[in-house]
Amino acid sequence: MALVVWQLQFAEPADVVPPAVGTGLAEGLGRDGGGPFQLQRLTTQTFAISFPGSGQPVPQAEQAQIEGWSLRRGPVAVTVNRQSLSVETNAYETWASFRVVVDNAVQALAGAVLLPGEQRLGLRYIDRIVRPGVRELEDWTGLLAPWLIGPLTHPQLRDEVTAYAQQIDFDAQADGLRATLRQRAFADAEQRGRQTVILDFDVFREGYRLIETDTTLAVTDRMNDLAHRLFEASITEPLYTAFATEAEEA
Repeated sequence: MALVVWQLQFAEPADVVPPAVGTGLAEGLGRDGGGPFQLQRLTTQTFAISFPGSGQPVPQAEQAQIEGWSLRRGPVAVTVNRQSLSVETNAYETWASFRVVVDNAVQALAGAVLLPGEQRLGLRYIDRIVRPGVRELEDWTGLLAPWLIGPLTHPQLRDEVTAYAQQIDFDAQADGLRATLRQRAFADAEQRGRQTVILDFDVFREGYRLIETDTTLAVTDRMNDLAHRLFEASITEPLYTAFATEAEEA
C-alpha cells in the first residue's frame, strides 16, 4: 500500500495556532506507547489566482497563510491547521494501529480547542500494485476484476492499449457515505517500465454537521469497511490469495 490518509475538514476556521494546541496534540498522540511525536510549527504561504470581472481585466494573485502544527513519528504524520486535521502514512501496517493514531488525534484536539463544525470527513487508500508475472498490460486481466479491465477485453483494441485510467463515483449509502475509485494502469518509468496498477479509494461524507468524537470514529470505521469491500471487489481471487499469503509470510 502506497498511502493512507484520513482527514477531517472543518466548516469554520479552528483556533489551532496557540502553542498549547501543539503540545496538547503531542501529549495525546504519545499515549499509545509507540514513542513521542516530533512537533513542528506549520507556516505555509499559498497563492491563488483570481479572475475579476470586466472592470479589472488583470488576474490578481491572492496570498494566504496556513498556520498550525505538524507532528511526525517515523512514517506517520499528523497535521492540523485552521482548515483541517489529518493523519497519513506511507507505511501502513494494520487498521487497528492506524485507527489508534486517528482516535488520539481527534480526542487530543477536542481537549485543546473548541471544535468547529465538520464539512467533510474522508478516508483514502492508495494502493500501488506490481506483480512479478505481469509483463504486458493485458496480463492484468486475470488479476483485476472484470469490471475494471475495460479495453483489455476488446479483441481489436487490447494490443494497442499502452495505458488507461478511469474514475468511478459511487452514490451515497443510507448513512451518507460516498466513494470514488480512481484506477490507472501503465508502465512505470520510475520502476524501469514495470507494469503497475494504482487503485485509489476515496470514501467520504460531505455536508455540515457537529463534530462528536465518538461518532466521528464510528463513521471512520464504516469508511474503512467500505474501502476494504471495494478493494476486494476490485481484484480477483488469485490476487487476493497472493496478498494474503505474502502478509502471512512477512
